[in-house]
Amino acid sequence: MTRTFYLLLILVLPCVSNAQSWKIFADTGIAFTAKYPASWVNKIKEEKRVFFTSPSDGEKDDFRENINISVKTNAAYGTELKIKEVVSTVIESLKKSIDNFNLQAENYFKWNNADAVELIYGGTYDINGTSTEVRITQWFCFWNTKLYTATYTALKGVNTHDETAKKILKSILFK
Repeated sequence: MTRTFYLLLILVLPCVSNAQSWKIFADTGIAFTAKYPASWVNKIKEEKRVFFTSPSDGEKDDFRENINISVKTNAAYGTELKIKEVVSTVIESLKKSIDNFNLQAENYFKWNNADAVELIYGGTYDINGTSTEVRITQWFCFWNTKLYTATYTALKGVNTHDETAKKILKSILFK
């Protein structure tokens, strides 16, 4: 019996120690709440855009993966305009603004029980004078005359924080 206990302890302890603590982002002036790991940094920037930035992945990590969330209000959002109707316009706009734009996926789903779309695409950006290939996952949703846009940006080929980013995106609750 004691041997079984120690064996279970050895198997379970690494799982417990690898668990990270999470914080809750809630700001009365922002139209959502979200959960994010304590090791990530959150900032509110211009136009009340909220950024969650990953920790460093080591000495040679010059790029911090991040999620930014913006909320815009317009009476037409969700009433006159439907998410499926605007996706092609969004994609055309992305093609014009991102070098080497490459749409990888277009998925429709429910986000806070509202119609939403996930666009996954790649492209090249000039970051600090260096041409950088990135992979972007973007969620769009109209809810109560608001447009919610959540964008996860990572380097192309780097998926270190993908699972954490998905958990953050899924935790976003509209207000």
